Amino acid sequence: MQQNLKRIAGGNWGISQIHRRTFYKTVIERMLAYGSSAWCLNPTLKMKRKLSSIQRPFLLHISGDYRTTPTAALQTILGIPPLHMQLQFESRFTTIYRLRISLPPNITDIQPQDLEMKATGWSIHPSSISNQSKSL
Repeated sequence: MQQNLKRIAGGNWGISQIHRRTFYKTVIERMLAYGSSAWCLNPTLKMKRKLSSIQRPFLLHISGDYRTTPTAALQTILGIPPLHMQLQFESRFTTIYRLRISLPPNITDIQPQDLEMKATGWSIHPSSISNQSKSL
C-alpha cells in the first residue's frame, strides 16, 4: 500500500496533499485499525515502535518532506496523531461502546464521557428553523 501511495503521489505531480491525507485516513488507517480492539488496548513499547515505523513512510509520501524529517515533526505538520494513539483510542471506543465490554481495571486513564462528543451550536432543531423562517 505504501508503494501504491508513492506511485500515485509523485514528487511534484500526482494527487494533492489533501487527497493523499484522505487516502491515508480512510484506507490505510482503517486497514491497520481492523481488529485493533483485540490487540491494541494497551500497546507495548515494541508495538508503538513498530506502528511508528509503519506510519512513517506514509507520512513522508503525504507531506513530500525529506527522509531526514523526524516522525514527530511529520505528525505535527500533517495533524495526524501517532498511529499507536489513534489505534488505542479506537480500540477503547470499540470495546466500550460497540462491544459493551468494560475495560480492565489497569486501564483507568479513559472514561466513557471522554469518548462522547457533544453537539453544540444548535439551540433548536434545524427543521424548526426552516418552519419559523417560512412563517416570517
